Amino acid sequence: MAHRRCLLSLARHATAIISQKKMPPLSAVEVLTRKPNPAITIPNSELSWFSLWSHSRHFSSSKSEDSETEVEVEMEEASDVEAEHDNAASDLGRDYSPVEKEAEAAAIGYKVLGPLQRSDRVFKDYEPVFAVVQIGSHQFKVSNGDSIFTERLKFCEVNDKLILNKVLLLGSPTQTIIGRPILPDAAVHAVVEEHALDAKVIIFKKKRRKNYRRTKGHRQELTKLRITDIQGIEKQEIKTDGKPLKAAVKNPEKIAAAV
Repeated sequence: MAHRRCLLSLARHATAIISQKKMPPLSAVEVLTRKPNPAITIPNSELSWFSLWSHSRHFSSSKSEDSETEVEVEMEEASDVEAEHDNAASDLGRDYSPVEKEAEAAAIGYKVLGPLQRSDRVFKDYEPVFAVVQIGSHQFKVSNGDSIFTERLKFCEVNDKLILNKVLLLGSPTQTIIGRPILPDAAVHAVVEEHALDAKVIIFKKKRRKNYRRTKGHRQELTKLRITDIQGIEKQEIKTDGKPLKAAVKNPEKIAAAV
């Protein structure tokens, strides 16, 4: 098969050389071929054996279209990422007035009281009371001494005291208070313990048959809060005499006698 291809290529070269030697005169060529466009001038143009059959070819391929679409998609993604970075940078570099800070914090669901002092005794013993609070778009069921992780809260630093205003429900062993939708007289006190980052999440995008793959990583910024007090509901005092509570055990002899 390879020898046959070689023979065919040699035959083509030979016919090309023969046709070049036996080329018709210029007048006959002008009669047979179209007149070139005078607007298009080619310097040092000489007729050759392949000029009679040379013509422009237009190939339709989807690769160019795919490459153009990929470039457009990449440009759109890059513009979106730049816009997000610009917005984040503008938010971080912006100077908020105290009124704006209070308004944005209230919209999220908290209020900053100030840094924690050494004389403050905010951490109390456990109380059998729980509350359901809303911070941003998330809801948490908390009680005294619990720690929760929320999305990064602005305008607060570590060891700042907060009041969570959006309390949806309060509960104790004796009563339950449900808000409509919130309880105006209830409040949950908390302290900011740290600002941390969540575990990395891999974002992978793929379009099959388009040679398009993108891999990104994301770590969400979090704020750790320690619940210190729940206000707005009656609390029962727990009496502890220093002795562990024992469950009531029935005497087996009395049970047998009763039977």
